[in-house]
Amino acid sequence: MLMRQGRIDELQLQSALAHQSRWGGRLGRAVVHLGFLEEATLLEVLGEQLGTPFIVIGDRPVEPRVLALIPQKLIRGRRVLPLARLAESRRGPLVVALAEPGDLGVIDELAFASGLDVRPVLATEADLDQAIERLLGGRAEGGGRRSPLDLPEDTNPLTVARGGGRHALN
Repeated sequence: MLMRQGRIDELQLQSALAHQSRWGGRLGRAVVHLGFLEEATLLEVLGEQLGTPFIVIGDRPVEPRVLALIPQKLIRGRRVLPLARLAESRRGPLVVALAEPGDLGVIDELAFASGLDVRPVLATEADLDQAIERLLGGRAEGGGRRSPLDLPEDTNPLTVARGGGRHALN
């Protein structure tokens, strides 16, 4: 789609595919990482492909009653931001900015937490982080992802019986 729109050429696509093959991740991230496109440009195209509008949150005000529809822990943990509640019906929808609007698990979680239908819009991760910090204070928690070194407690009954567990190595 990027090539058809003339936003990248064949050589850039091949470079991005090689980068993706070597380092993993999404092709779009490789295109941005290699400097072929700005993230906002990529997200505009991705939004077109997904049928999800791309927005820039910037200094957009969000009503406190709208922010209160999603628990702060969920906003920070999933890096999402409720922007507006549309009064199309009793169930909303609630317009929520996400970096990955195709993540149906997160959308379902937001719908369950709010009791409303969720209409996702696409935003950059940096824009979401800045808006969350501005509106709620503090920092977002990195999309709910844990560090690979942040392992859960060892609940193996044999380790626990021996007095082991996470602290046994200390």
